[in-house]
Amino acid sequence: MSNPQPIALRQAVLIDVARRLSSTHDLVELVDHILKQSREVMDCEVCSILLPDGPSEDLLIRSTLDPINSMDVRVPKGKGIAGDVYATKKIVNIEDALNDPRHFRPVADKTELVTRAMVTIPLLNGEHCLGVMQAINPNHSAAFTPQDVEIFETFGSLIAVTLLRLESQKKAIQEAENRQQLSLAAEIQNSFLPAPQVRLGDVAVETFYEPASEVGGDFFFWHQIDDGKILLGVGDVCGKGLPAALDMARGTTLIASTAHLCVNMNLAEWMTALNQKLCGVMKAGRFIAINAMLVCPKSRQVHLCCAGLPGAQVFDGKAWKEVPAPGNAPLGISCAARYEEWVLPFSTGRHWMLFTDGILEVQNSAGEYFEDQAFAAAMQHTNGGDGFLSHLVEQWRTFAHGASYQDDATVLTITDHSTPPPCELALSCHPDTLRLVREFIEAWAGYHGLSDAITGFIVLGCDEVMSNICKYAYCATSTERPASCRIESDADSVRIFIEHHGEGITNEDFAKLIAPPSTGQRIGGLGLHVISEIFDRVDFRREAGKSVIELMKTVP
Repeated sequence: MSNPQPIALRQAVLIDVARRLSSTHDLVELVDHILKQSREVMDCEVCSILLPDGPSEDLLIRSTLDPINSMDVRVPKGKGIAGDVYATKKIVNIEDALNDPRHFRPVADKTELVTRAMVTIPLLNGEHCLGVMQAINPNHSAAFTPQDVEIFETFGSLIAVTLLRLESQKKAIQEAENRQQLSLAAEIQNSFLPAPQVRLGDVAVETFYEPASEVGGDFFFWHQIDDGKILLGVGDVCGKGLPAALDMARGTTLIASTAHLCVNMNLAEWMTALNQKLCGVMKAGRFIAINAMLVCPKSRQVHLCCAGLPGAQVFDGKAWKEVPAPGNAPLGISCAARYEEWVLPFSTGRHWMLFTDGILEVQNSAGEYFEDQAFAAAMQHTNGGDGFLSHLVEQWRTFAHGASYQDDATVLTITDHSTPPPCELALSCHPDTLRLVREFIEAWAGYHGLSDAITGFIVLGCDEVMSNICKYAYCATSTERPASCRIESDADSVRIFIEHHGEGITNEDFAKLIAPPSTGQRIGGLGLHVISEIFDRVDFRREAGKSVIELMKTVP
């Protein structure tokens, strides 16, 4: 045995180690420094540090013994004296490690070292063990003394604190890198989204999009295609984070590349084709919920296809209502799925809204969902004005104040800024003014999306009514002959009110005039039969000194 190093000298080395450790920022550099100084502190032949290697918790060895460092030497979890100390978090000091039953011989067999005395200490952070250190074969005695163990324990405490500091720094650097990567991913993801506000002819599109984290699975889209049609909608990819963002990119890319097909394909067919494409590129178990709308300004119709998201809303001039469109399965689940659409006049409302379920599912601090009552209250007070999206978002944020969002939230609104034709016409009832009634009805019907066939029937029926008024309601010497035509509609029917100051007939007269036999000269001739066939209800009455004819036609 060599003469033992003075305790004062070893303590001085320990203080120097503490100073050096505080300035070390690299784990490899730290381990090399620990090993170099630990031999001097412990005055021993070999020192080793064993740190857990990932989830397996095998202990990877770094040592002052070069043959060990040149190989990937590890102690399996729970094996050897080191594994026992790592598990129990208790110091082990033994004089004859070679014959200890816990001794892990595969490591010893890789070197020419003859292990005698060994002290093994846990590197502790409270109850958590960061690794272990071993000192082998003291130079100054046959075994490590209690004083040696105390010095080693102090040394181990310094090492544990330094490891924690480095781990914290590493975590901070990793988090910064992750934030940078997520920021880049968000930037890339946003590149797949169109402008949040756009004016497409008379149609204004405005959106609100707020992901729950840096990257999300929600998206919105709008594409102006040939023939003036506009394809737009919102989507929600299942899952969170980067996988959802990748599926979002796939979905928006496929939508953009196939939007032009809606020129010659109805919306339901397009959704069916899109679903089949998504089934081919998405992993099993993943899907995309989409609500899509195809606006056709020329025909003044809206096609709506809802697949897995809350129903679309429309403002009918008085209140917001959910569009009763059929529900469909989300896309990407089954290639065999077929989709249904709902067609209605664009003039059903000046404002339309599509949104994802993140709007409804946000919770306030009391655990209430926005869907419960706040959503309906917010919609009720928007009054269908142009600022209704801002109002809704303000109410949503106020409701969710202090709560973390669990899901992405997206809203897309459509506002029709086209000027509606008049719904009332006043004229003097003469044969040469009947064309004004025809033009009035055609303009109104076209704006409200009525089919050419329905429009033709209504024009024909009203033309017969106006012709009879000209022939029979006013006497031949009448000059002013005032009349008016007014149109009202709802989701199921069109009602036309024709008023005049001439002589009118009653419902009883109308029933007799259209009853068989239909021979002989009568007021209205065959025109009354045409009127009775075209309209589902005809009502003749007197109101405020005027004759009123109400014509009702059911709209399919």
